[in-house]
Amino acid sequence: MALVRPVSAKTKAGAFPTKPITILVGDARGGTLDGAARALGPALSKVLRQPVLVENRPGAAGRVAQTAAAKAKPDGYTLVLAGTTGLVLAPRLVAKAAYTVQDFAGLGSVSETALVIEVPASSRFQSFAELAAHARAHPEAVRIGHAGNGTTSHIALLRLQQRLDARFTAVAYKGSAAAIAALLAGNIDALVDQIPNSFGQLRAGAVKALAVTSLQRAADLPETPTLNELGLKGFEVVSGAGLLAPAKTPPATVTILAAALQKVLDDPAVQAKLKSLGSEPRALTPDAYDGLLKQEDATAAQMIKDGLLKAEYPVRCWSLAVDIEAVGVHTIRYIDDFVIVGSSACVCSGTFEARWSNTGLGRLAFILR
Repeated sequence: MALVRPVSAKTKAGAFPTKPITILVGDARGGTLDGAARALGPALSKVLRQPVLVENRPGAAGRVAQTAAAKAKPDGYTLVLAGTTGLVLAPRLVAKAAYTVQDFAGLGSVSETALVIEVPASSRFQSFAELAAHARAHPEAVRIGHAGNGTTSHIALLRLQQRLDARFTAVAYKGSAAAIAALLAGNIDALVDQIPNSFGQLRAGAVKALAVTSLQRAADLPETPTLNELGLKGFEVVSGAGLLAPAKTPPATVTILAAALQKVLDDPAVQAKLKSLGSEPRALTPDAYDGLLKQEDATAAQMIKDGLLKAEYPVRCWSLAVDIEAVGVHTIRYIDDFVIVGSSACVCSGTFEARWSNTGLGRLAFILR
């Protein structure tokens, strides 16, 4: 087993650290990032000789936790464990961003997690080829969920749509838990999700994996082919995670934290824990991780320029009545967080599409708040 030695140093304010450190996480308890943070916390505590606490602040595709970290006092005592793609995309998808990637100092990469394209066990789509063929033949007929606008699952879905030259109906949810519930309830046809979030349902046989988004097959789903194997050559979208501090954190403190993180990630016990969560450990130095963030930021900018992603303007509270003037299927779209109150109440995040079928005329009323 690797020997983990304590790390400390003197700064202008004295020794660091001298009190507990908090890692903010944009996941709810039990999410992939939450699991990674709780794997790191105890090991970092041993290295830094101070408690390392995990605080969950879910919501808005990670923006809640990331905004709090960006605005925290830059003293090294408030950090954030964030998904790399979500970190750079989230502020680009709102009209007024509370932070940018430049507001953080990267301490290093932590792990990578593959995503899975899955359907209910009883789905009419029993292979990825069947789903893709139907999507090409029937634009927007296949409803695929993801964990929220700007999340890695959202980006994977957009890139998949682009590579297939097909159009899905993308449905955003407030995280994986809500998306999985919608899949099991039959509200969507398929879901793009991080493997650890869905592994329980996959293992129980409630959902079926059609493909994974990594270049290599996932250790937890060895029988599931990659999209690369299925003909989408070079397709890879994985959810990377990294640990960050506010941008103006003293360089000496950043060095201490980065060294502690590297020591922890070298520990076989921590590596085993991350793998048990469905993630592959990936240690990058602060400079290398900052380079990765800049690369991801450039990719996000290009996606917005190409029209694949657009900034959202939130709806806060209003009502709408829709006159139904024709029999058939109707679609309306709203943006950001709201509740639709009616015979089928649901809570949604990001761009939401309400679709209904009717056999007669009349008026359909919505209250959004």
